[in-house]
Amino acid sequence: MALILGMATIWPAQAQEICLPELNPQDSAQSCGGDPGGGGGGGGTPGYVLQGVIQNEGYTTEGAVPGGKRLKIRAYSRLADASNDRVDAHYINVRCNAYDPYGPGYTSDYDEENNGALVDVKFASNSVQGEFRTVRVVCTHHARFGFLTYDTTSSAEIVVPH
Repeated sequence: MALILGMATIWPAQAQEICLPELNPQDSAQSCGGDPGGGGGGGGTPGYVLQGVIQNEGYTTEGAVPGGKRLKIRAYSRLADASNDRVDAHYINVRCNAYDPYGPGYTSDYDEENNGALVDVKFASNSVQGEFRTVRVVCTHHARFGFLTYDTTSSAEIVVPH
């Protein structure tokens, strides 16, 4: 199973970290460590983290060419506080594209939500076959909380088995 996590925090400079989360994003995602934000000096508002995750949820032959398979993809955006608890963003979205590097076109999905902490998409890639069985998934994640915006990207190259 391929799993990729992109994270963005807003603290002195935007930062991005990569780590593997727990598999139950509804409850929590694993923290990557490091400074969770919060002001220096006299304290301040705790920092928030936008987590972007891509998961391989298996393969399907439905809609595939004979001998081919399609990658089943789940991707999500999740806003969390310094304690790694979910936080309802004023607005949150995820947009993903799954590319077959050797074929024409791509598949994509998008979802958004107001006043939510997690938004996800589930979709399948184009059919891949023969020796060209790598699918590249690229997602952009965006959230807005108060006057701050959070953006990150995540990507994965997943080989679909024969």
